[in-house]
Amino acid sequence: MKEKINDWEKNHSHRITKYWMAVIIIISTSILMALVGLFPRACDWYTDHIYGGLSDAISRVTAVFPFALGEIIMYMAILLVLLAIIFLILLIFLGKKEAYLKFCKSYYKTILIILFCFIWIYMPLWFVPFCGTTLGKGSQDLRTEFSNEELYILIDYVVEEGNKAAEEIEIDEDGMVHFPDADVQEKLIEDAMLAISDDYPRLKGYYPPVKEALCSDILNRMDIGGYNYPYTMEPTHNKYMNPIYSSLLDAHELCHHHGYYKENEANFLSQLALIESPDPYLRMAACINTYFYLIDDYKAVSDVNFDEGNGESGTQAPEFSERLWYIYNLGYDVADQVYEADAHPLDKIPEADEAIKEISDKGWEVQGDILEENSYDGVVLLLLQYYDGKLY
Repeated sequence: MKEKINDWEKNHSHRITKYWMAVIIIISTSILMALVGLFPRACDWYTDHIYGGLSDAISRVTAVFPFALGEIIMYMAILLVLLAIIFLILLIFLGKKEAYLKFCKSYYKTILIILFCFIWIYMPLWFVPFCGTTLGKGSQDLRTEFSNEELYILIDYVVEEGNKAAEEIEIDEDGMVHFPDADVQEKLIEDAMLAISDDYPRLKGYYPPVKEALCSDILNRMDIGGYNYPYTMEPTHNKYMNPIYSSLLDAHELCHHHGYYKENEANFLSQLALIESPDPYLRMAACINTYFYLIDDYKAVSDVNFDEGNGESGTQAPEFSERLWYIYNLGYDVADQVYEADAHPLDKIPEADEAIKEISDKGWEVQGDILEENSYDGVVLLLLQYYDGKLY
């Protein structure tokens, strides 16, 4: 009898130890990877030599799926959490049933290890690359102060390039523009990014397709254009975007995919690549987006009222042509047609719509606090540094 009891304890002890040993290993390695984040140059080395192989391998597999696999996983995770809450409530009524208690114990242990696995995967596929230096170039002896006149020169350059691009785009006799289809645009973006990859080598990796988000309606209400799933390495975008802006958005998400996870990095690289592209649609998209960032900074440090069309020295401020805005606004017509072709149940639930927008506002606020100097606005300094010696 004693031997049987010892055997039972041994077998069950082994099973419990095996589970918790896995948890300990996952937590320990996650902590080690978090500590790597304290050493930006080590993060750069990892992103340059290891991360690319991992992201390419994973994204080649997930590219086979015509939908965003990561989004499905996200929904499954939400379902598991909701079930966990329901099962917890049921404990009030079924807490004395041994079978139910055993089921709950197994379920919550499974949820726990899934959570730790999510953290474990997140560390090498997002956290460590994010903790590297800006653009992976370490400490650079670059200027950090630029005059208002130099910023004005850059604005003028961007406006000029945008207007040239608009002139190259054909408007037919019916006043319509034939925007590139998704496959053509995808190849043009890849070519544009590879063209600057000698200076930014991480961009030489594999380019997966940018997939449409199934939750585009919600993203649209949250003012989110796209994102990456760090678990499946799938760049994803909101399908209700202006087709011109979507090219820049896709390039931005692909920069993240290649290890440039700071928002200022992704903005800068996507804008730079597309501004230097031979394709007029890509150039125009980048120039418009870049202009908005530059002009906001210019207004912040200048007494100029751009509504009056006066530059700092009394000259007229650089302006995009009517042709450019006409083409860009046609893109919104296309986006509206795509939106109107779909059903939008949330339109009938104003409370849900308002809640989504409130969550979005809070999310953008939190993201800005976390990113600080590496936020979207930080792109202006990177642009000024890149064009230093080239334009001024």
